[in-house]
Amino acid sequence: MPTLGLCPSSNCGCYGEAAVNEETLRTPAEFSSRLAAHLDAFRDPALQLPSPAQLAVLVEAMFFASLHEEEARRVDFGVAWQPDADECAAVIALGAPVVVTPRNLAKLAPATLGESTAIAVRQIRGDLAAWALLQRSVSSMQPLTIRTLDAGVLRVDYNGVARALYSRGEVVLLGDDSAVPLPVQWLTRTFAAWSTNAVGPWNVDPRASIVARLATEVMLHRHGGMILVMSAECPEPTGVRIHYGVTEGADTLAKRYAQVVRDVAANAQLARVKASRPRAPDGRVLVRDEDQIAFAETFELVARLTAVDNALLIDTDLKVRGFGVQVIEGEAPAISFRHTNPYTGDSHVDELSTFKGTRHPAGVIYCMRQPREAAAIIVSQDGHVTLALKDPEGSVQVVGSYDHAFGWR
Repeated sequence: MPTLGLCPSSNCGCYGEAAVNEETLRTPAEFSSRLAAHLDAFRDPALQLPSPAQLAVLVEAMFFASLHEEEARRVDFGVAWQPDADECAAVIALGAPVVVTPRNLAKLAPATLGESTAIAVRQIRGDLAAWALLQRSVSSMQPLTIRTLDAGVLRVDYNGVARALYSRGEVVLLGDDSAVPLPVQWLTRTFAAWSTNAVGPWNVDPRASIVARLATEVMLHRHGGMILVMSAECPEPTGVRIHYGVTEGADTLAKRYAQVVRDVAANAQLARVKASRPRAPDGRVLVRDEDQIAFAETFELVARLTAVDNALLIDTDLKVRGFGVQVIEGEAPAISFRHTNPYTGDSHVDELSTFKGTRHPAGVIYCMRQPREAAAIIVSQDGHVTLALKDPEGSVQVVGSYDHAFGWR
């Protein structure tokens, strides 16, 4: 696979001239400097950006705020650069704005809700100040937003698109939408049943998008987990022990999906499936019909099955084959596999011994053992998501990890 215009370091992932291929950790100040130059390429006159100096202050405050805990819980919130009160939709303005400091931001964080609410920040008499709560869901244009994903982990969005990730010193800067191959594209290409029905500009099957979205639900639940995917044409998976088999109701998700896309043009099915969720990622409440509501409820139930120890097993028809599924220990098949960095495109031959823990080797071994196409999505508790794939030709490949699902959706 060709590189994507990034430096060859698999850890840095930054754009620019070639750099030494070694791990390089960047300070928040270095990240903000790179970020300012990166965002200039996407500047929209209607969406103001902070100056490099203002951005540096904001990044540093957010980094240290991410290390705080409030009310015995980790701080999880976002700030939005909103310098113009007249253009700020649906806010609760503070009577007395507070100076942007890590502690002040952490104190306000519990008033926000996921990605739908952010703390509005602007310059007031020489200081950056938090002056309002911004409800992003009613704004047609999304300002620069910085979110804390974990301790020392920041994601930067501009105009509703994720553009940068700072993860405890590692930096990833993303360009246009084609810069990182989407997991749903990898999944669609892996299974013949999905690739023959791929539609739209991204050439994906809506069923693959549903499986990929299950992985994001695992992250939202804040536990690790694994999703195993098999061809619907296979009667049974190979080399696994299913602790909780499913009989009645195994095909409920498949039936609800069929209802959602019934009488819908192929090129419109993906959008209809995405609109079945209760809220968009930015918090917008979606208008849904009964079929979409029923599908969303079943999807949420299936997503919760990933919380049970071991893995969820689902096939390409969206039939749930079981959960609490264990990959049986034993000698791994003598098959080499390629490991691809999704941010750089760098690819090399790898072996199971390089993985830490048990989930990653189990996912790869599962794919190796299946007689047909297979996939495993491994979600680590530390926020990394990895794909293991076996294509119709029998080649095995690992793609990942996606740090905190950056570039996943």
